[in-house]
Amino acid sequence: MIMNKFDKLSTFITVVEENGFAAAAKKKGVTTGTISKQIALLESELGVQLLNRTTRQLSLTEIGKTYYEYCKNPLQELELADRVIAESKKEATGTLNILASRYFAITHIIPKLSAFMRLNPRLQINLQLDERFPDLEKEDIDVLFGISIEGTDDLVRRRVAKTRYTLCASPQYLKKFGTPLLPADLQKHHLISHMMRKPNNIIHFINDESIKVEPALFLNDTFAMRECALLGNGIVNLHDFLVADALKEGKLVELLSDFQLPEMNVYLYYKQSRYKVLKIRKFIDYFVGI
Repeated sequence: MIMNKFDKLSTFITVVEENGFAAAAKKKGVTTGTISKQIALLESELGVQLLNRTTRQLSLTEIGKTYYEYCKNPLQELELADRVIAESKKEATGTLNILASRYFAITHIIPKLSAFMRLNPRLQINLQLDERFPDLEKEDIDVLFGISIEGTDDLVRRRVAKTRYTLCASPQYLKKFGTPLLPADLQKHHLISHMMRKPNNIIHFINDESIKVEPALFLNDTFAMRECALLGNGIVNLHDFLVADALKEGKLVELLSDFQLPEMNVYLYYKQSRYKVLKIRKFIDYFVGI
């Protein structure tokens, strides 16, 4: 009964939008008589006349206009939902190129990849683990994970996680060199920094306070920075997901927590023009949706 009603509504919408029974019949692949019969049945059920019929033209009655406005959007949404379901049944193929930092990939991406790969068995994934800002105009990267990445107006970002910077050092280091109590105290300590921080080497705190430091050691890998801190080589300022386990186990101690900035978002980046590509859309929708 409901499906029959939807069929009639769909026919009515098509007649209005195609401006005639013959054009509607052609679009639906049925006879003009079938279209006319469905409209007549719909009008009979409603007890009103929806269309003014003459030999030369077809027009909506006043109540027909109102009915059309109420009906067109739900049917469009239903058709869209049907298309989405049909599209979801298609298989993604080819190669998907993803770029993320090593530790974020280990903690946030790789644990979720197995289920996605089972859903898309014909899709090959290249997950590049690197800590840099790529040129999305020149490099063949479909999806990128990061915090603050600049690009063209076509670059879209979707939030996937939260993080905050955490200053920390090992108990051995603090026993030997003391614990900084104020941001300015960092200038007297051994800092371990990422090479991407050169040449500014500025650490930001709440209330717009910033401290310029001169690190004793530069590395181009956050995992290596963490290991250096664990060995007592100095103080690091790393994302919480990098040091959470070590802090919990007492291998690292958080510093200046009252001065640290609040949480920030981690985003999934992609080019809007590439969202139409099935393999990219499936990955984005899956990863953002879980």
